[in-house]
Amino acid sequence: MRPASFPLPPLLRATTFRLALSYLGIFTVSAMALLALVSWSTSVFIEWQVQETVEAEATGLSEQYRERSIQGLAEVIGNRANQDLERRAVYLLLAPDGTRIAGNLFGWPNEPGDASGWVRFTIERMDDAHFATEVLARTYELPENYKLLVGRSMHDARRVKSAINRALGWGLALTVLLGIIGGYFTSRHMLTRVEAMSRTARRIVGGDMTSRMKLTGTRDEFDQLATSFNEMMDEIERLVEGIRTVTDNIAHDLRTPLNRLRSRIDVALMTKTDTADLRRTLEETVIEADRLLATFSALLAISNAESGQRLHNFQPLNPAQLAQDVVELYEPLAEEKGIAMACHADPDLSLQGDRHLMFQALANLVDNAVKYTPPGGTVAVTVAGTSSGIEVTVADSGPGIPADSRDKVLDRFVRLDSTRSTPGNGLGLSLVKAVARLHGANLVLDDNAPGLLVRMVFTRVA
Repeated sequence: MRPASFPLPPLLRATTFRLALSYLGIFTVSAMALLALVSWSTSVFIEWQVQETVEAEATGLSEQYRERSIQGLAEVIGNRANQDLERRAVYLLLAPDGTRIAGNLFGWPNEPGDASGWVRFTIERMDDAHFATEVLARTYELPENYKLLVGRSMHDARRVKSAINRALGWGLALTVLLGIIGGYFTSRHMLTRVEAMSRTARRIVGGDMTSRMKLTGTRDEFDQLATSFNEMMDEIERLVEGIRTVTDNIAHDLRTPLNRLRSRIDVALMTKTDTADLRRTLEETVIEADRLLATFSALLAISNAESGQRLHNFQPLNPAQLAQDVVELYEPLAEEKGIAMACHADPDLSLQGDRHLMFQALANLVDNAVKYTPPGGTVAVTVAGTSSGIEVTVADSGPGIPADSRDKVLDRFVRLDSTRSTPGNGLGLSLVKAVARLHGANLVLDDNAPGLLVRMVFTRVA
């Protein structure tokens, strides 16, 4: 039988909380190591101070010995021992036979000293009082086999060290406590924002494409993530709306030519006509089929450009040569309509792009300009360098496009009422928009007074 498992609360499973605990653990270990170092340094410093004090006293006693001999030294030691009411100092002067001459210590310590004469020991009585304490002392060999011990009690030093360790310990405990509390509230704040984002994502998955991540205005990482997410959702919503619009437009615009195809075929099958009538019907059917194929080809070209799959075909190209090729292609048609066509291009410019798509986009712009410019008008193609990159413009003297319709005509299958009588499928400018977007160009439709001025500004130059 498997033991019952109890799921952790969401806060304890949060990555931010576990990360805070990890950093807290690392900090605690570091703080403990620092505490140990400070404690050791404190002990060394205190003992160094005690040794300095003992050596200073021993120096003073040695001067007394030189000036007043052994009796004077014994008198000084006795006076100092009597004046030391707190029993911090330890003195002992022994005769050559081991008899105590002066001092507040009853006997010579049994603990061995080091090479310098320093010895550490514990005493339980000084004079007539019980006074257990640790002593750090130094022994000296005097002339005529007299022995002197001068030391200091470590009681005050241990008390100072204990107080320092206690303060450091409480500081460490307080730091750990504040770290846990800070990690808790930080994780709670982070978890609240993550849950808000998760709720928004679930609403979007549920079909609410208008939901967006809320921004707090702090411009932190979450705001940056929310901004990127919202921009992505705006693009997705635009694409979904575009697909919905395209679907509706395809159903509307292709139904009429398909019905005409079906009607011609039915009429040809039901009526007894001669070979010439049948041939004429088939020719009209082929023309209608070509229009349908052209529409589907334009849709595929737009999808290909919008998907970014042609980025690997980018290579340096000369926009001036491209413009010359397009102008040469449409010059016969322009001359037939009595339209003056001109090309002004700087041959020293170069940019990165897909030549096939660029040619097709520029050809669509020139085709529209020639198509809608009346006889006697002008069409000009210009390629020039600017401070921001390369600008390709197509200007005509036709009827132009109203300002409130210039954004609308860039959508698929959109045709103005004044142009519905002319051949076309409403996809030419949509392809230009897709190609400009693929190349990182800014597409602008403006008034040429009279006519239309289309500018494509490329910043991705070779």
